[in-house]
This record gives sequence, structure tokens and C-alpha cells, in this order.
Amino acid sequence: MMTYFEVRQRLTNLTEFRSLFREYSQFTNRETNVAAKAVRQKMEPLAAMTVDSLRRVDLGSMVTRDAQTRGGRKIRINLIKAIFRDHVVRNFDVRDSEVLSLLDRGISSYQTRLWRQQLNLFNPLFWIYQIGVFLAYLPILIFRAAGYDTDKVTDLTSMRLLRLALQVAFFAALIKWSGLIDLIRFDILAL
Repeated sequence: MMTYFEVRQRLTNLTEFRSLFREYSQFTNRETNVAAKAVRQKMEPLAAMTVDSLRRVDLGSMVTRDAQTRGGRKIRINLIKAIFRDHVVRNFDVRDSEVLSLLDRGISSYQTRLWRQQLNLFNPLFWIYQIGVFLAYLPILIFRAAGYDTDKVTDLTSMRLLRLALQVAFFAALIKWSGLIDLIRFDILAL
């Protein structure tokens, strides 16, 4: 799960990449135009994070195109990375509208996630839940800090059950400490 700050950073990255791409798409002769090359150089450092950001919201940037030769295999092309390869754009008909549509869907998805994360910033139940998850994951973090390889252990059913038991114990202690159990018992006995 991405944090509020990570969502905000990825949204900023996507928005900046989109504005640079719109500026880049206005040039007609992109291969020899000096101004287009300058905009392209500004876009290149943002490309890796843009691809990763789209992947994280299940918007694959891969499209399938027919091969140039007759009877050849279909080719998968990454739309974001194809922007920087002029021969791919020319030969496989990568349209600017496809890239802009993909970026717009990514921005919309991150705006929705940002709105949810802003609500969670002030939701005490969310933070109580996050503390419970952290405490349940704490033994794995301790072993990882001690130098053990914990990748295989986290997938074991017994470790998942242990984490679930720790979460239940944390929430039971929290409910008992808050006095909510007494309130529930009082309501049941009053009936």
C-alpha cells in the first residue's frame, strides 16, 4: 500500500511527464528539432518512474502491434519507452493520443488514491489499524535487521497465522484498554 506522500509524488511525476509530452507532441519534426530534443531530455529522467507508476495502478503501458513482416510474430511495445525511440514510433504507429490517454487514466487513478489517502490522514481507525499491522510485522523486521533472509518466511502459512494472531491480540488489548468491552457488556446486560 502506497503512502500519501508516495501517491502525491507519483501524481506530480505523471502530471509533469504529461505536460512535457504534450509540449513534445506539438513539434512536427522531432528528430532534428533542437527544442524538441531539449524537451525530450527533460522527459527521459521521468520515464522510469512513469512506467513504474502506471504499473502500480494496473495500467500496463504495453501494447501489442503486428510485426512489420508478413506472418511475423506480434510485438509488445512499451508506449512510454517508445516515445524515445523514433524508429519504433514510425514503424509501429505509436500515436500521441494513445500515450496521452494512458497518462490521463494514470493521473485520474492517482487523484482518486490521493483523495482516499487524504481521508486516511485524519482517520484514527486507519492509524490504529496501521499500528496493529506494524506490530504484527515487527518480528520479521527484527530478524531482517539481524541479517536473516526473511523473504521465504513471510509467505509461510504459519507466519501468516502468527501475524494474524498478533493483530487480533493487539486489537483485543486495545478494546480492553479503551473500555469498549465494558460498554458492550453493559448494553447486553441492560437488555
